[in-house]
Amino acid sequence: MSKNIDFTQWESTNDSRALLLCAPPGHGTTEVCSHVVSVAREKASQTNGSVLYFFCSSVLTAELKAELSTILTHTLLHQIVCYSSDGKANSIAAAFLSALLCGHFQRHSQDHFQRYLQDFRVDDPLDKTVEKILNAPDKELIEALAEAIKKAGIQELSIVVDGLQVDIACWLFKHIREAIPKSEFLLTSRHPFGQVPDGMSYIEYDKERKGLHVRYSSA
Repeated sequence: MSKNIDFTQWESTNDSRALLLCAPPGHGTTEVCSHVVSVAREKASQTNGSVLYFFCSSVLTAELKAELSTILTHTLLHQIVCYSSDGKANSIAAAFLSALLCGHFQRHSQDHFQRYLQDFRVDDPLDKTVEKILNAPDKELIEALAEAIKKAGIQELSIVVDGLQVDIACWLFKHIREAIPKSEFLLTSRHPFGQVPDGMSYIEYDKERKGLHVRYSSA
């Protein structure tokens, strides 16, 4: 897959880049992502940029796979915090939690939100309260992650995630690109994409060789 002409063009361009790769397990996406992470980290060390990455194959149990988007979001958030000073890390975490609370308030009716607030108790330990806040839908978690990245003040960002669900990949690209316009993406999935977001290129395994390759992108 790394020899695909669209992939080599994506890898060599200096413009903001975004690429979706689709291939069945065992066809090289993990190796490609590992290579891109290494190159991006070397580049980031020279440009003071940031690199976030996650390999869904690292989530091994069925129980954890059911919470994949939560694990993804928390892992990327942890990486952002690790890049930051202690004072900045606190404000990043606060931005993430505040976005989740706002998301709950905006997306639910007033009655539902009042019931949601009743779940919080004054005598709850802090970790229990945070756990309740983090119990949010996938899209809200991605939106909160974008707010945390914006708060971090990152100017140049590379994100590499291998093995995502289609909808999560699209949400991740949309919200992070809005937060950090100067960002690069390599996202892979085991399943073909339907509607590919504007601004992304798309490579599906075994299509180009059979003359069926389709590439979506916008100027």
